[in-house]
Formats: sequence, structure tokens, C-alpha cells
Amino acid sequence: MASSSPTFCKLKGQNLVYAVTACCSIGFMLFGYDLGFMGGLTTSPEFLQQFGHPSPSLIGFLVSAYEVGAFFGAAITFTLGDRFGRKPYVIGGSIVVIVGSVISAASYGVAQFLVGRVVAGVGLGFMTTVIPVWMAECARPKNRGRMMAMQLSTLISGLIIANWLDYGMSFYPGSVQWRFPCAFPILLCIMVCVFLPFLPESPRYLANKGEHDRAANNLAALRGDHAYTAAIAEEIKEIQYAIAVEHNEAGSWSDVFKDHGISGSTRIAIGFAANAFQQFSGVNVISSLGPYVFQNSIGLSHRDALLVAGGLQVFYFLSSLIPWFIVDKAGRRRLFILGSAGMGTCMMLSAIFVGIGTKGLGYAAVVVLYLFQTFFTLGWQSNMWIYPPEILPLKLRSRGNAIAVVSQWLWTFLIVEITPILITNIKYKSYIVFAVLNFVTIPIVYFTFPETCGLTLEAVDLLFADRDGKRPSIFRVVRDSRKKEYLAEIEATLRERAEARSEARVEGRVERNELGREEDEKEESGSEKFDVSHIDKV
Repeated sequence: MASSSPTFCKLKGQNLVYAVTACCSIGFMLFGYDLGFMGGLTTSPEFLQQFGHPSPSLIGFLVSAYEVGAFFGAAITFTLGDRFGRKPYVIGGSIVVIVGSVISAASYGVAQFLVGRVVAGVGLGFMTTVIPVWMAECARPKNRGRMMAMQLSTLISGLIIANWLDYGMSFYPGSVQWRFPCAFPILLCIMVCVFLPFLPESPRYLANKGEHDRAANNLAALRGDHAYTAAIAEEIKEIQYAIAVEHNEAGSWSDVFKDHGISGSTRIAIGFAANAFQQFSGVNVISSLGPYVFQNSIGLSHRDALLVAGGLQVFYFLSSLIPWFIVDKAGRRRLFILGSAGMGTCMMLSAIFVGIGTKGLGYAAVVVLYLFQTFFTLGWQSNMWIYPPEILPLKLRSRGNAIAVVSQWLWTFLIVEITPILITNIKYKSYIVFAVLNFVTIPIVYFTFPETCGLTLEAVDLLFADRDGKRPSIFRVVRDSRKKEYLAEIEATLRERAEARSEARVEGRVERNELGREEDEKEESGSEKFDVSHIDKV
């Protein structure tokens, strides 16, 4: 037995979980930065002149080309599955982003700039697919949501850096005004590559690959315990039980489209929908094209639009601190519904204020869009990135989350691509479109999104298990996920089955050992008789 509990970077327990969160946060800071910095470039005179004053549709594509790359990055991760673990994808993604950023920063034509944007997007697709899974598999169930909420606050800090960097660089003449913002992600990627190798791989991934000693060691470090204590042994048993149940089913990529005894296809559809609804909210209209919206929809000057967009991201960050304290208490469903209701109302008010068109109401529209960001971070940002990894079974978690992130980037691309066109052509009615989409989201979440807050990832699997020999409908799963007594029964059942499986394995090993000893004795006895008979014959 080890004399002390294992550590990584001399850290263990919650401090080590915070370190994993910090590394994940750098990756999401990069995500936020890349969402935000192009918004300022779309109104930069130097940038527009360099690329021939592109039309609104081309501006949309220059911004959304990043999402195209991220879409393919997530799709590649889906194809590769769990082959390499969580950490290698994040490091590989960082290297690809560095390459793409260099190409973009050195661009002199639209084609070269687009290539750089797509390449960098592929790297971010790797990172955003794997980071939420790694985070979910390392954190404790009781504070999993808070860890993700803290991580997503750094996403917003990336948006803040992007907007204020754009504002600061607007005072510099020449191409450095836009080239430096394009190169800035390189710094964040280097930080990830230096920091990440010293952190633990996911215990659940290691257990799934049969590396049980490493899994126990990493889990003990993350829990601040010894690798051979009863608590760690029990959690490892639960993980192994869930893996054993899932391994009884087929293991190909096509499982994502099938039930296979674990409601795989239904759970992946929920993850896909969660990412889609986040984008339908219209958040990236503000995050990726804030200065463009404030300048062309509300009528602010170039500098004022950059200033208001920068202030918006600061307000956005402050709002993101609220979920730290409530996300693991209020639950996922309640916050999803609250967020959609608030965002729908804000979009409807923005349509009214911009539609009337007076200067005073234009400023009122700015205030409402600020409030929109509060509802978004409270409802969807704080929940959406952790929800798909929670809802998905271990066997399909990597591929399923890749599909969810594909949804994220597919709809982000669409929204960012069409927003300049919508604002140019239908003006204030653009906000009505997003208001309706937010309101439609509410009943879908209410009836089809199960509650996962506070449950172990293995207990979520049992939530979808057969009832009375039949596969439960998603409506029944949702109802049961809200019953505390039923959830307590699930946790108790999980512990009992994990313990029974562990005892069965021990008994099986004992029986095999006894059988092996009997066979060895027979072989030894037979060998002795052979020797005796040989001697007699001689």
C-alpha cells in the first residue's frame, strides 16, 4: 500500500481538480477569444482595405470560416473516438491552432486568410470536443457544474481580451491593427502545451482501456485519497460496472445511431439538440459580431461600437460569476428554461426598440442586449458544455460529444454567416427570429431533457435502463429524473451491482486459482509417475 496519496504537480484532491479546470479554462479562453476578435476586425478600416472591402456575405464567411474548421475538427475527433485519450487531443488541437494563427496573421489575400481560419478552427474543434469530457470525468459529481461554470467564465474573459485588444489596436495605423489580434492565440496555445502534460489523464478513460492501476492512481489523486482506500475502490467498482454493462453492446461508430440497450441514439440526440438550442438563442450574433451589430443595426460609430462591445463582455464576465454559486443547486433543466425565457424576452424588446428607431431607444436596445448576456450565461453557458458529457454513456461519450460539438459549430457557422445578411435586409426583424427560437426551446427542454445535476455519470446510465423489461420513453426518463426517491434508489442499485460484480470477479479469480492449482498438482503428479516408471523400466 502506498505510504502517501498520489499527486500531480504536487497537487491532489480539489486543488488538483482546480488545476485541471485551469488548464481547460485556457483552452476555453482561446475559444472565447476566437469568437470575439473577428467582430472588431469586421469594422477595422485597415482590415477591410486589405481584403478589398468585402460584402456583408463575405464578411460573414470570413468570420464563420473558423466554425467550418471547428466542425471538421469535431468530426475528425468523432472518427478517431477514444483511441488516444483526452490529453493528446487537447495538445494536438493547440498545435493546429498555432499553425492556423500563423497563416492568418501573415495573410495578404482572402484565400490565405480563409485557409488560416479553417486550420485554426480544426484545432479548436479538437479542443472543444474533448475538454468538457475530460473535465466531467475528473470533477466530483457534486461540483461538476461549478467547475464548468468557472471554466466558462474564462471563455468570457477571452471575449473581453478580444474586444479590448481590438479597441486598443484600432489606434495603431497599418496592418498590425489586425495582424496582432490574429497572432495572439499562439500565446494561449503555448500555455496549454506547457501545462497540460503534467496533469492526470481521465480515470474513466484509463479504466475503459483496462489500465486499472493507473485509473485508481489518477482517481485517488483527484479525490485526495490513497489508491487502495474503500472510497476509491467503490468508485472504481462503479466505473468498471458501467463499463462492463456498456461493453456487452456493439462498439462501432454506428452505435451512435442505435439504442443498443443504453438509449445511445436518444442521448446523443439530446446532446446534439442542446448545442443547437444554444446557438438558436442568438448569442453569437453578439459575441462574434457585436461591433458589427452595434454599428450597423443600432447606429453607433466605429469606435463607440468597439467600446460598447468591450463593455458588454466585461458585463458578460461579471454575470458569469452568478452560476458558480447556483448551477449545482438549481439544476440543469431549470436554468435552461429560465435562460431561454429571459433571452427570448430580451430579443423581443430589442426588435421593438430597434424597429421604432429613435436614438434613445437605440441605447435601450444596448441595455437589453447586455441583459441578454446575463440570461445566456445563467441558463445556457453555465450548463450546455457540461450537459452532453453528463447525459452520454461512457462508451459513446467521446464520439457522442463530438457529434454534439459538430452541432455547436454547424449552427454557429450558420448563425454567424447569415447575421450580417439578416441585419442588412430585414433589420429589426432579425431579433424577432431569435426571440421565437428561444421561446420554442422552452417546451422541448421541459419534456425531453432529463435532470443530471448531482448524479454520478454511472447513475445517469441507470436512469435510462429498462423498467419492467421495457425501454422507458424519454418522457418517463425526464419524469423520473425529477424524483428524489427514484434517484436515491438508482444510486443504491449502482452500489449494490458494482459490489456484486466485484465479489463475483474475486470469486471467479479464486475459482480459477484453485482450478489452476489442481491442474498444477495433476501435472506434477503425472510428471513424478512418468519419472518413476522410466526408472523402473531402465
